Amino acid sequence: MRHQLVGNIANHNRRQRLGLLPPPRRLSPLPGATLSAQARARAARIARGPNPLTPPRPGVPALSLFTWQRAPLMTLAVADTLALERARARARRHGIAPPSLRLKPASQLARLSCERWWRRQLRRLAGRRLEQVLREARRVHKRAGIYCSELTLTRRRAQKVRNRALLETLEAINQAGQTYTLAELAELGLANPDHRRAELMLRIRDTEVEARRLGHVGLFFTLTAPSRFHPVLAASAQRNPKYDGSTPRDAQQHLQALWARARAALAREGRGLYGIRVVEPHHDGTPHWHLLVWAKPEHAAAVTETLRGYAEAESPEELYDRGGQKTHARFKAETIDPARGTAAGYVAKYISKNLNGEQFARAGVEGDHLDRYGQALTDAAPRIEAWAATWGIRQFQFLGLPSVTVWREVRRLTERQADTLQQWEAATRPRPSIARVLHRVRAAALAGQWDRYLRLMGGPNAPRKLQPIKPWSIPAFRRAQAGDDVSHASGEVNPGLVERGRYGDEIRVPKGLVVSDRRGHAAEYLTRLYRWEVRPRRRLAVGGVSGEFSGGGAAADPWTCVTNCTDPEAGPGCTDPASQPLTTLPRHLLTPRAPTPDELEAQLARYREWRASEAARAEVENADVEQRLIRALARPTATHPQARHRRPAREARRR
Repeated sequence: MRHQLVGNIANHNRRQRLGLLPPPRRLSPLPGATLSAQARARAARIARGPNPLTPPRPGVPALSLFTWQRAPLMTLAVADTLALERARARARRHGIAPPSLRLKPASQLARLSCERWWRRQLRRLAGRRLEQVLREARRVHKRAGIYCSELTLTRRRAQKVRNRALLETLEAINQAGQTYTLAELAELGLANPDHRRAELMLRIRDTEVEARRLGHVGLFFTLTAPSRFHPVLAASAQRNPKYDGSTPRDAQQHLQALWARARAALAREGRGLYGIRVVEPHHDGTPHWHLLVWAKPEHAAAVTETLRGYAEAESPEELYDRGGQKTHARFKAETIDPARGTAAGYVAKYISKNLNGEQFARAGVEGDHLDRYGQALTDAAPRIEAWAATWGIRQFQFLGLPSVTVWREVRRLTERQADTLQQWEAATRPRPSIARVLHRVRAAALAGQWDRYLRLMGGPNAPRKLQPIKPWSIPAFRRAQAGDDVSHASGEVNPGLVERGRYGDEIRVPKGLVVSDRRGHAAEYLTRLYRWEVRPRRRLAVGGVSGEFSGGGAAADPWTCVTNCTDPEAGPGCTDPASQPLTTLPRHLLTPRAPTPDELEAQLARYREWRASEAARAEVENADVEQRLIRALARPTATHPQARHRRPAREARRR
C-alpha cells in the first residue's frame, strides 16, 4: 500500500513539474443562503470571469489573464501517513493493539509492515482467544483445569522448552575471554524463580523494618472483580448467569482503573502509602489483588474507606447474602498485628504460589503446602505462571519505593570490583560529596540491607527526581563489523554512528548510574564492566566438544557471515564510487526535512483532491487498458492455420 501511494505521489509531482496540473484555485465562498442562490452566483461568476478558450480583448496581453503561484511538491510523509492510517485500522479489525502513537510514524509503519511483528501479535491473540473459548466452555475451574486449561499449560511448557533449547545454542563471550551459554547466565539472574523469590522477600521484610522505625501501620487488602467477570459459580462450578464474556485481561484492567482512581483520590488528600501488589487468579482464571501497604496511623482509616468505596461502587447488591448481611466478597481489609506475625508472613505464601511453589512450611500449620482449593503449591505454580504469561498480567509490583534498578546496578560493584571502582574515580574525579553518596548506598546494597537503602534513597514515597541515584544509559554505537547499514523493515539507510533496531528505533544500553549530591552536582559511575558478544555456540565437527569452529565440516569452517573485501574507509585505495561511505555527502541531502503538521495536512488535502479529479480517474482507466493490452500481446501466438481464422471471430465476440 505504501509503495502504491509513493508511486501516485511521484506521478503527481512529475505532472506538476511538467505543468500538466492546473494550480489550485482558492475561490471565495459563494453568496446566498440556498443552493439555488449559490448556483446562480456561481454561473454569474463564470460568465463574468475570463474564458481561456476565447481570445482576449484587444490591447490586453495574454499573460494578464493568468495568475501564477507556486504549489509545493508532495513528500513521502503523505504516503507514510495514509498507509499508517490504513495499517492501524487493519490491526484494530483483527483485535490487535497498534503500536504506540508516541513512536515515530516511520517506526510504527515498520512494525505494521513486518511479518515477524504480525506473527508475534497473532500468536499471542490466538493463545488468548483459545483460552477464552475454553473458559466459556467451563473447562477452567476447580473441578476441571484449575487456573488455566490443560491446552494452555501444554503450550506454555512447549514454549519454555523451545526457549531453553535456543538459549543452549547461543553463547556470550566478554573481553576477558570468559564464555557462557545464555542458559547458564539466565540461571544466575532473576529468571531463576529462587533468586526472584529471595529478592522479593528481602524487599518486603526490610520495608516492614523501615515502616516500624517510622511508626507506620501495615494494612492488607483483598480486591475482587464483580460477578460479571466470573464465568462459573464458585460453589457449584456451574455457568454464571451474570457473566458477560469478559476475559481475565478485562478484569485486570478493571482493577487497574479502580486502583488508579483510589490512588488519585488519596494523593489529592495528601495520604501516601507504599508496599507491594500481588495478583493471582481465582480457580476460573479471574484475577484478584492482594495489597500489602503501609501508611501513617492517622491515615489508615481514610485509606481503608477510600479503597472500600471504589471497590464496592459497582453492583452493590452483590455484596449481601440471603440473610441481608454484608459480606467481604468484593473488598476485605485487615490490619497487621505484629504480635500475631510479620507482614512478610502474610504474603509469603502468595509469592511462593505465584513463582515456583517452594517455601519453608511453617511449623504447626496444617495444610501450609496447599492453596485455598486444596492444590499443592508445586502443582499450582506452573499453572499460575502459564495463566499470567498467556494474559500478559504482571504478578508483582512495588509502589512508593525507590528504584530496584539502582539496587541491582549498585550490587554489580562487588568487592572484586573495588580496584576498578577506584580507577574509575581516579579517572573521572567526582566530587567527594558524590563519592560519599555512592559508597554509602553501595555498602547498604552489598550487605543486603534494603531498609538502609530505602532510607538513603529518600525514604518511602520520595519522587524519582529527588532520589540521589538514577540509572544511566547511552546510545549503542555501531561497530566496524556491524554488517548491513540498511534496515530491512523500513528500508532506510543508517549513515550515523548510533545503532538502530529492526524498526529504526535508536537502541540505548544501560551503562551504570548517575549519582548526585544535595547541591545538584552529578557524576556518572560505570557498573557494566564487561562487554558481551552473543554468537552461536561453537563446537567441533567430531565429538561435540567445544572448539574453534562451527562444526559444519572442514570445508564449511572458513566461511563467515561478513564480507572479506577491503573496508572503503580503511584507506584511499578504494576506487568503486558505489562503495564510498555515505557520510561524505552533506547531512541535509541524506536526511530530508520532515514537514510540519500544517504542511502535511495541506499535502494530504491536495493529494485527496487530485485522486478525486477526473484526470486521475482517467489515468487509472488508461493504465488498466494498457495492462490488458500487454497481457493480450504476451499470450503465445497460435501456429495452426485454422486458429488464425478463428481468432478474429473470438475477438469480435469478446468486443
